Amino acid sequence: MNTTDFNLERIRVALKGSKERCPWQRLLDLGYHDWQKPENRKWCYRDMVERAGETYGEVVKLFILLGAANHQICNGGFLQYFDNGYASGEGGCFHRHDEDILLHKEMLTLAGKYGLHQSETGSTIYAILAAFRIVLCDDSESEEEDDGCRQGDVSNTDELDALDARYYAVNEKWVKALKVLAAQWLKGGTNPITEIGPLPPRNKPASRPRVKLVGRDGNAFAIIGRVCEALRKAGASAETVSQYRQESMSGDYGNVLATAMKYCDVH
Repeated sequence: MNTTDFNLERIRVALKGSKERCPWQRLLDLGYHDWQKPENRKWCYRDMVERAGETYGEVVKLFILLGAANHQICNGGFLQYFDNGYASGEGGCFHRHDEDILLHKEMLTLAGKYGLHQSETGSTIYAILAAFRIVLCDDSESEEEDDGCRQGDVSNTDELDALDARYYAVNEKWVKALKVLAAQWLKGGTNPITEIGPLPPRNKPASRPRVKLVGRDGNAFAIIGRVCEALRKAGASAETVSQYRQESMSGDYGNVLATAMKYCDVH
């Protein structure tokens, strides 16, 4: 039994006397109960997660990360998950958080290491979690008037809303699967997933730059030029820019607007 993965003996001692019946929640409690001790009150979320992993094994760390992610996403979507600091690890809903979401990425790594991506539901959830990213408004965007986006604001909210819908559609099955998996770990102390295959390829989300079209009403060529410029600045390939121009010029003014919204976040 690998105690680095799952220290069953230490876990059983810590859970002695617990009345919690849900196996997944029992593992979550290991970290949160330690966090509530007076000497640990100054911890941030990442501190608690790291200590739980060191004390009880990184599988416990993984279940805690998945639990916090699930709770935040189900209560307020992926945006709340980021805004409350759980994806990056700092915690605190009024703090500035790192858009690199390193703790979320570590959770994905652990999920792959222990094979959670291999079941039908796990594969679906893994793809959703892997697609999660944060795009912040930059300096140039924040200087534009009345565009509704200030520097530091999350700009890809439509993308996050779509991820929310996908996550909610499979959440009930995912929660049931994690409860079963937690119970199996607690019973035997070893991974019930005995054969772990490679991770699925992760497709980088297409960049969707923000474009302000206020003041360009009726001027199709000005809109096309503005969108082409935004796509180039966002790193779009020449092929993508050319494809956008062809689609834009294949219809009327309504088509110009619709195509702009297809390729960019339009304001």
